[in-house]
Amino acid sequence: MQVYAQVIALCAFTAVLCWAVAGGPLRLFPSASQEMMVFNALMLLGAMLAWPLWGASAVLTLPWALALSHWCMLAAVRWLCASMHTLHQVQPTYVLQPVVLPVLALFMAVVAWLDASGLGVLAVAMGSSVWMLGVSLQQVFPSLMAQTGTSTARWALMPMALAALLWLVGLGHAVWVLGGGVWYPGTASRDDWSGLLWLLTWCWLNAGLAGMVLLRLMDKIQELSTQDDVTGALNLQAFMALLASERDRLRRHPQMQSVLLCTLDQHEALCRQLGFAAGDAALRQVTTVIGRSLRKTDRLGGTPQGELILFLPDTPAIGAILVAERTQALLSEHPLLIKGQSIPLTLSMGVASRSEASVTCEALLDMAFRGAARARREGGNRVRVAGTDPANEPDGIVVSDDALLQT
Repeated sequence: MQVYAQVIALCAFTAVLCWAVAGGPLRLFPSASQEMMVFNALMLLGAMLAWPLWGASAVLTLPWALALSHWCMLAAVRWLCASMHTLHQVQPTYVLQPVVLPVLALFMAVVAWLDASGLGVLAVAMGSSVWMLGVSLQQVFPSLMAQTGTSTARWALMPMALAALLWLVGLGHAVWVLGGGVWYPGTASRDDWSGLLWLLTWCWLNAGLAGMVLLRLMDKIQELSTQDDVTGALNLQAFMALLASERDRLRRHPQMQSVLLCTLDQHEALCRQLGFAAGDAALRQVTTVIGRSLRKTDRLGGTPQGELILFLPDTPAIGAILVAERTQALLSEHPLLIKGQSIPLTLSMGVASRSEASVTCEALLDMAFRGAARARREGGNRVRVAGTDPANEPDGIVVSDDALLQT
């Protein structure tokens, strides 16, 4: 047992330092990293308490020393589960409530008082660990599956499942011996068997945590590579890829698809008079307003020039016009508040639709651009549907950016 306690203590101490660096200087999911650090710190404490030379067993009888050591490891499992919930932004389950650990500590104390062999405490600790980990994995799996897919999620959680399996083996073996069964394996002592199980499960749990962090980091990188820096919407490249995939689907399932391009009438004047920060704040304000009325299937993108593009699947042109008018009405209720000023914001919006895959993504987007340009020429705060032939569209009236800002 002394050897296993030393190995767990050394490895857990190293893991505490690694997760401290990850959550500190590297700022790698700070909240989850701090909880992973607490997990390893409690495992370190549990291993030190089980150290035969100067741990809890030096001053306490075997069952009470095991109860204290295993309770620390059980508390570590609790923090492990909390870190998984934090990492995937899942609401904590009932097994993580503050009252659970004190109740389990009281139960382990009763078992330690009744059972002098220490096997009862071992069974309670491993059974409770399986319970906590199993419930947490059940809650986290849907989020991980939505992020990476079913197959990848199963492989990512495989180390956690193996740790739970080892605990089940330890639980079953302890119950078997308590029921009068013969001790196994071979000449190994009960303490060595317990230490080996905790060491192996610690290795699997940290491996699983590292894998989940890596997957979350890859998802974050992919998310940042497809997002517009200012608004957080899809960037133009990602939006064009979306339009291409929807065009492929249009070949299989014919439907009406519409694109709504929104140009902020006051954007250029805001950037010129109040600075680029004001223009970016206005774009974020518009993005927030549009996002409130989006369906789950709708997608919002942005261009480097500051236009916002809304893709509306299974929506004809008349439906897109209604969405545009509703968005304009909502935006009129939420002016931009900046530098002590309340500035009304308006949008010039262009609508383009397609029902056949013969209309390319570039052509669809070009029609929406021309509709928004026409709405802007006519004074802004309008919705215009662009046709396939630009020669038939009127030139309209040119209105200056400063005039639009005054309105």
